Amino acid sequence: MRRDNQHWAALSAPPGRRERCDAQGLAEYRRTFLADNRLSEHWTRHNRTVFTIAEIGFGCGRNFLLTWDLWRQRRNPDEGARRLHYIAIEANPPQRAELSAMAAHDTELAPLVAALCAQYPQPLPGVHRAVFDAGKVILDLWWGPAEDVLADLRQAAVSLVDHWIADGGRGTLTAPARLPPRWDQPWHSSAPPASVLVLGAGLAGCHTAAALARRGVTVTVLESGEPAQRASGNAQGVLYTRLSHRHSALTDFALASFDFAVRQYRDDFAAGRLREGLDGALCGSFHQVQDRRELDRMRLLLTTVPELAQVVDAAQASRLIGLEQHSAGYWYPQSGWLSPPAVCAALLRQDNVTLQAGCGPLRLMRSGQHWQAVNGDGQVIAEAPAAVIAAGTACNTFTGLAWLPLRAIRGQTTQLPGLNALAPLRAALCHRGYIAPARAGEHCIGATFGPGDCDPALRPEDQAYNLAQLTAALPTLAKALDALEDTPLAGRTEWRCASPDYLPLVGPVPERETFIQRFAALRDNARQPVAAQGVYHEGLYLNTGHGSRGLTSTPLAAELLASQLCGESLPVEPETLRALAPARFLLRDLGRNRI
Repeated sequence: MRRDNQHWAALSAPPGRRERCDAQGLAEYRRTFLADNRLSEHWTRHNRTVFTIAEIGFGCGRNFLLTWDLWRQRRNPDEGARRLHYIAIEANPPQRAELSAMAAHDTELAPLVAALCAQYPQPLPGVHRAVFDAGKVILDLWWGPAEDVLADLRQAAVSLVDHWIADGGRGTLTAPARLPPRWDQPWHSSAPPASVLVLGAGLAGCHTAAALARRGVTVTVLESGEPAQRASGNAQGVLYTRLSHRHSALTDFALASFDFAVRQYRDDFAAGRLREGLDGALCGSFHQVQDRRELDRMRLLLTTVPELAQVVDAAQASRLIGLEQHSAGYWYPQSGWLSPPAVCAALLRQDNVTLQAGCGPLRLMRSGQHWQAVNGDGQVIAEAPAAVIAAGTACNTFTGLAWLPLRAIRGQTTQLPGLNALAPLRAALCHRGYIAPARAGEHCIGATFGPGDCDPALRPEDQAYNLAQLTAALPTLAKALDALEDTPLAGRTEWRCASPDYLPLVGPVPERETFIQRFAALRDNARQPVAAQGVYHEGLYLNTGHGSRGLTSTPLAAELLASQLCGESLPVEPETLRALAPARFLLRDLGRNRI
């Protein structure tokens, strides 16, 4: 649904609207809901990998929980569908406390209720994905009016729902009719691939590999050097997002990806895939904001989503982070810091993922039904029916991709020793730069921002700049930081990959010349709708341009790509899908008569 420039607000449920979630209500549903819908019969006879259910009216989640419970009780998991995808549409999202009440009335469901509560998203308009049972169960929660959500689902090029449940758990709905074709279609690969090549072992590539591997796809990750050595190589990074009192594609994607990333990383810590304090910590983060009018606008809007963000004054911020603050700003209680190399390493350890490092420069070529990766000696080192290019600023060096409008932005970070004056820091701090609690006795601070700067050298003036920005953010530490002025400090220089509109490029790669011919009418009228599907290279996708927000944006971007490749309902709204599609830049250039 299109919300550009509308006022931003979270959703809430009117009191007394919920259906009964007490013991009697659950007992009634155990007797009627599952039997009436004959779900076991449907998914056992299903001839595709994923069985998709859609429900209008999530309520307190009982239909999903009972369905999930029944799915877990399958006698032969290898018979019929292998994965369950549940879509729920709800205009008034329940609070987490309403979901928790289910556990008190049904002890059998208590573990599932706890898992649902841990993955429960913020009540922000749009679709929110939750992943359970190592990817075997996916829940998409669409927060919004049913008619608006159904209008979004109608934009899919294929019908993906196998069983519709009406509000209240009884009866079925006819799958929504499809609309005329659009440039962003088809949304999905023609056939789910058994194997995929991923070029690039930074955050974008590693998250993509892991998302596909959770679906049983065999993934080969090809890296020219070593994993997480380029823009994903900083020792520490902060999870952060973008707030605005108005909707936009940039803001909506920033919030949705932040919420998804927080829940995914929290699950990684809980499962032991990431180690608290060494690989990161979701300890919260404070972002200084100097614009008082902005804070005044957002203060009331954020009162309904305190778990997402809060407006705090300088005194509150000082108590939260452990160091004295002189600025008000936003407190993100579920945010924190992560080590990008540690995140990449954890993702690459997943089953079905194989890493080939040290490949040197590669090129891709199509041979029959496969994409082949060819090294500098002309040797084919790997092949698969599909490939995802996640090579950062190197993406437009691949044949046919020179048109990508990628920007290389130089950034230099500084390694700061764990000073006694910084020891009380217990949360991340974002100012004109950033700092987090020490990792292995050091803080990674920075970073500079240098569009078009190609200098790879570690520059003393940039080290001084990073220290000066930190001193301005923490003036009470000026003496301790000034003492480092003549101390040689370690650091690193790399180039972030960004796009002109600050949104990543995620989706299928268009066949440029054919695409331009098909949509040439836009040269005469940029607003003229062209009822035609886009033209895309079969099985070739991009995941790049995440800029400085890679820790936050790459998990959801990877889910989007995996869903497109595997023929699933997508984890983003159509407007967001189009805002991320690489082909958007061809349309814009046509409308401006640049091509």
